[in-house]
Amino acid sequence: MIGLRFLLIFAVVVAVLHVPGVQAQNGKMYSYVDENGTVVFTDKKPVDRDVSAQAVPAGPPPTGGNPYAQAAEGQQLSAAEQQRAEISQRSEEARVARAEVQAQCAALQEEVDRLEPHRRVFYTDENGETVRMDDVERTNRVAELKAQIAASCR
Repeated sequence: MIGLRFLLIFAVVVAVLHVPGVQAQNGKMYSYVDENGTVVFTDKKPVDRDVSAQAVPAGPPPTGGNPYAQAAEGQQLSAAEQQRAEISQRSEEARVARAEVQAQCAALQEEVDRLEPHRRVFYTDENGETVRMDDVERTNRVAELKAQIAASCR
C-alpha cells in the first residue's frame, strides 16, 4: 500500500515537472515590450502584459549555409554584399585617417609642450651644432603650432 502511494506521488511529480516542457514543445512563443522598450520573448504567457503569440515551427532548426558568409573566390558578390564591402572599406579608411590626424595632433602638442614653458630652448642644427632659439622665434613657433592644432585637431 505504501509502495503504491509512493508510486502515485512519484507519477504526479513527474507529470508536473514535464508540463513546462510540453508548453515549450507545443510551438507557442510570446513576445512583449517591457518598460525599457526591450522586446522580450518567452514560452510562458505573461498575465499582466499585452502579448503577441507566435507559432514556433516544429522540427529541427533549419540547416544551410551561413547567410553572412563571404562569397567564395570566383563568385560574384550580390549588390548588398558589394555595398557592405564598400561601406566596410570606407569605414576602415576613415579610421586610419582619424588615427593619422590624432598622431599628428599629438606630435604638435608635444612640440608646444616642449617649447612653451621654457625661456631658453636649445636645438641641434644641420651642422650638428647646438643653437639657442631666441625668444621671438620661440613664441612665433608656439603660436604657429597652436594655430595648426586649432585648425586640425578639434
